[in-house]
Amino acid sequence: MVLKNVKLDGVLSDITIENGKFTAIAPASAETVGEDCGGKTVIPGLVDIHTHGCAGYDTMDAHFEEISNFLAKNGTTSFLPTTMTMDYDSIRRVTEASRDVSGAQILGFHMEGPYIAMKYKGAQNEKFIKDPDLEEFKNLADMKMVTIAPELAGSLEFIKNCGAVVSIGHTAADYGQCIEAIDAGAMCLTHTFNAMSPIHHRNPGPIGAAVEKNIYVQAITDGLHLHPSIVKLLYKAFGVERMVIISDSMRATGLGDGTYEFGGQDIIVKDSVARTLDGAIAGSTSTLWTCVKRAASFGIPFEDAVRMATRTPADLIHMPNKGRIEVGADADLLLLDEHREIEKVMIAGEFVHSECEHHRKYLADKEKVSEIGKIFHTKGEFVGFETINQGNINTTYRLDYRQEDGTIKQYILQKVNTYVFKNPVEIMQNIGKVTNHLRNKVRRINKPALHFYSTIHGENYYIENDSTFWRMENYIDAVGFDTCDSLDILRNAGAAFGEFQNQLSDFDANTLFTTIPDFHNTAKRLEVFFDAVKADEYGRVATVQNEIKFIREHAELASELTKMQENGDVPLRVTHNDTKINNVLFSRDTGAPQTVIDLDTVMPGLAMHDFGDAVRFAASTAREDEPDLSKVSLDLAKYRAFAEGFIGKTADALTANEINTMALGAISITIELGVRFLTDYLTGDKYFKIEYADHNLVRARCQLHLAADMLKKRAEMEKIVCEVVASV
Repeated sequence: MVLKNVKLDGVLSDITIENGKFTAIAPASAETVGEDCGGKTVIPGLVDIHTHGCAGYDTMDAHFEEISNFLAKNGTTSFLPTTMTMDYDSIRRVTEASRDVSGAQILGFHMEGPYIAMKYKGAQNEKFIKDPDLEEFKNLADMKMVTIAPELAGSLEFIKNCGAVVSIGHTAADYGQCIEAIDAGAMCLTHTFNAMSPIHHRNPGPIGAAVEKNIYVQAITDGLHLHPSIVKLLYKAFGVERMVIISDSMRATGLGDGTYEFGGQDIIVKDSVARTLDGAIAGSTSTLWTCVKRAASFGIPFEDAVRMATRTPADLIHMPNKGRIEVGADADLLLLDEHREIEKVMIAGEFVHSECEHHRKYLADKEKVSEIGKIFHTKGEFVGFETINQGNINTTYRLDYRQEDGTIKQYILQKVNTYVFKNPVEIMQNIGKVTNHLRNKVRRINKPALHFYSTIHGENYYIENDSTFWRMENYIDAVGFDTCDSLDILRNAGAAFGEFQNQLSDFDANTLFTTIPDFHNTAKRLEVFFDAVKADEYGRVATVQNEIKFIREHAELASELTKMQENGDVPLRVTHNDTKINNVLFSRDTGAPQTVIDLDTVMPGLAMHDFGDAVRFAASTAREDEPDLSKVSLDLAKYRAFAEGFIGKTADALTANEINTMALGAISITIELGVRFLTDYLTGDKYFKIEYADHNLVRARCQLHLAADMLKKRAEMEKIVCEVVASV
């Protein structure tokens, strides 16, 4: 893309943009081919390093699409969502939220509190104020900036070692304490003059220290937080290279007067001024672009006001590709009309359109999940949702509801894939029986229990328009792992699945529906596979001859457990049937297993299949769809760790035949899954979600290669099981 005939720094220029970057800037030429901008002014996209929200949303809601979209329309092309003084888990939840947004880009986060002074808390919630905690802070993802009161205990050590840009703010610190903080590495003042010791001719305080050390200063130039003369004072004292214009905007920005939640407190907005109930100013209702124009109206040159909201904040947070129109920088810019109003906004080389596909889909999904959420017994005000991109079958959302005290209660909403799960009502009846049985046992050992909510109609599911099947379960705040190299975590995962089966050992498996007939009937799976090979509906058989040969050679071995079950040599149990490590939730603090999730396939089955499927996933040296087969093998150390956890919880309940065939369970289930992936590939990829054309083929080859490695290591696998059983 070429923008021709634009006024850049007062000079008519042609700007070339490729792959989201500025690649050439040249004097305007009549020979240039591109979009003629008619001499209109371009400036860099604005960078807001201190914003709490807008358009009805707050950073603490941990939903950024609407914030990002609003900011982009108003000239901010990148920003640091800024957290409030809240509890650690609420702040952590913000840093873990999705950043897949269609508008202004998220560069990281700014943590404003809780490491602040009570005296100058401003609109921050005093309930959560505390001294700096370095370990806690370092566990938060991508904190680019942190505001701190340097007089607090441990602040100097924190400043030296936190790894983020430290800004002094909400502080009662005197001049000497601020000088010490700056010498330790503090680089900035947070919303200068606001929420800090005032400057005095015998006690210069933070502002005097900032002048002495020539650090950066943030300024809210909305005309409310600072008198115009003070804005000009800061400009003259610090200049365009050290003064940063911020918005400090809050959720009421872009909306009207009213009562709003802010950091767990009620905020009254009247005449566009936000205040706490005791009268303290609570952030701003102005956009960064408004603050830039106000600064210019106070007498600061427009070009300098722009720089203080673009290049200077980007430099402060060490983002040299932002806030400038230079070759190699990110192509974020604003095209202004003759009245210096925003005409177009470009982010990463693309002009922002209010109806982009990403945002349209977001709004449609938001409306839908909000509507469905009302049908279940949810509590609070719907805030937003996040799509959970995990699992190959169902569509999963996390729904957030704000409670009266400002906290967020979360739920998991799922749209069940009824092409795969053809009997969803029976599935939910199974799940209801099993979760009720487990809940009574789990609560005795003080662990979270999985629970599915009923609808206003009294069922634990909702069928929309007689076709779309929805359900809602409780959100358990814990961590999961798609893969894991920690033997302790793998051992704990084994213990979780073993405990799950042990807790259901007194549950009659025959009372459950077999919701997926022949789910682990390997012989049947093979019949379906060979039928697909014969039909070759999509002309793909010629490309998988080696895989077909391997499956034929090991078909009898893979079917052995099925025959044992049919002959009564091994018992039916209540089994999970999808024992991947990512179906276990672990404690964030200790790594201890909390609960087993994803119960769609709970039904009568074989213990060896549960063990084997877990091993197939957890003890592999590569992910389930690794295309480079040289990376795929069975890690015997991981195998042993999982076996120790699983058998440690189930050994007393297992029969000799079950123990003796656990290694076989891993081999047969791995071959079976390879067969299932390959069958789906041959029949048009209808069962498993795919991300690219040959995804199921890659999965199949990976699993069959892993099975081949297991066959080579079978004797060692069986020996490990015997050793673990003997040690229990």
